[in-house]
Order: sequence, then structure tokens, then C-alpha cells
Amino acid sequence: MYNFQTHMKMEMQIVINNLGIPIWPIGILALIAVLAIFWHRKHSFSYLVFFSIFWVYVMAGLDKTLFPIQINGTFVDVMRQAPLFSQVNLLPFYFSRYGLSPAGYFIILANILLTIPFGFGLNFIRRLRLKDILWLSFAVGFGIESVQLLMTLILRYPYRVVDINDVWLNAVGVLIGYGLFRVFAWLYRLVVPQRPGSKHRGLFAYIYAVADQSDESSIR
Repeated sequence: MYNFQTHMKMEMQIVINNLGIPIWPIGILALIAVLAIFWHRKHSFSYLVFFSIFWVYVMAGLDKTLFPIQINGTFVDVMRQAPLFSQVNLLPFYFSRYGLSPAGYFIILANILLTIPFGFGLNFIRRLRLKDILWLSFAVGFGIESVQLLMTLILRYPYRVVDINDVWLNAVGVLIGYGLFRVFAWLYRLVVPQRPGSKHRGLFAYIYAVADQSDESSIR
């Protein structure tokens, strides 16, 4: 689950003895290494652009859901006084922490918005069939909550609010994002048709190819 108060104060960091180690530079260096490998394997420049955008989005999503990771220090000492599973909810449709209050609705909306770019942007990285997006929609939320629970066990304090509801909320976000992509693909091909004797170039050609392939993927 989104931990808003913590992330307003701290960026994507690992905290050891109250000293924060930033992770963003490591993520950017990893991106550069991956891009070099993809370029060597003859991926197009357009693909690398969209891959980079998606990578930065994933890092931002990890920042909101998994970081900061506090190994030890004052905060950890305080949190270890609480029951280990005090922040775990495994009851679907039971919003124990905030209830259906303005804060609760904000949490629900935030968890949906968090994964909309995933359902939209992943189509520019790999070709998706409808059955792919159905299992991926639940895999995203389940993966996040599983890692949060695992980190709780490893760190031995309530590391995050682990909520089963976040799994289906994230799934809804992915499906909305995929639906928006399908609408975008249809509009793009309608507004920017490929006329006989002419070809799109660069990023426009890549976007058109992705949009054109979306119809073929949906019927398989």
C-alpha cells in the first residue's frame, strides 16, 4: 500500500543507522547498462525511448510502494515495539485503517492510479494479448504486496501496510490503463492513417506499428 506520509519526507533510499543511501542513481546506471545491451542487440532507437520511459515509471512506482527501506535506526527501534502483523489485512473489501473516509477514498484512488501507466505503457515494450493483460493485472498487485510482506518478515517490523485489497485495486488500474491504450491505438490509427505510398518515420512509425498490432493481439 501507498505510504504517503513517509514518502513526503524521504525519497527512494535505503536507510542504515538513520543515514539514507539514495537508490535512484543506481537505477539510472542500471538503465544505461540495459540500454547499451539492447542497442548492441539492434533494438530500435524508438524502442529504447519507450523502454526508458517505462523504466523510470517502474522506479517511481517502486519508490512509492517499497521505499524507503529502513534497515535499522530510530524509526526501526520504535516500529519493532508494534506487533509484527499489525499492518496486515487479508480480508477483501475490509478497509481497516482508514475506512470509507476521505483518506480512505484517497488511498483507493491512489492505488488505482498507480498502475494505470503500467497497463498503458507496457504495450510499447512488448506485444500483449488480452489473456496476458488479465493475469498481469493481478500479478502486479500481488507481487507488490508479497514483497511488502516478505520485507516485513525479513526486517522484523511492520514495514508497510500489506492489504489484500490493494491487489484488486492495482488490477483495476492495470485494466483501465490497457483500456486507455486500446482507445489511444484506435484513435491514433484513425487520426494518423498510413496513406498509400507514404510511411511514418521515427517515433511516429513505432507508435503506429504498436497501435496497428494491438488489433491483431486482441483477437488471439
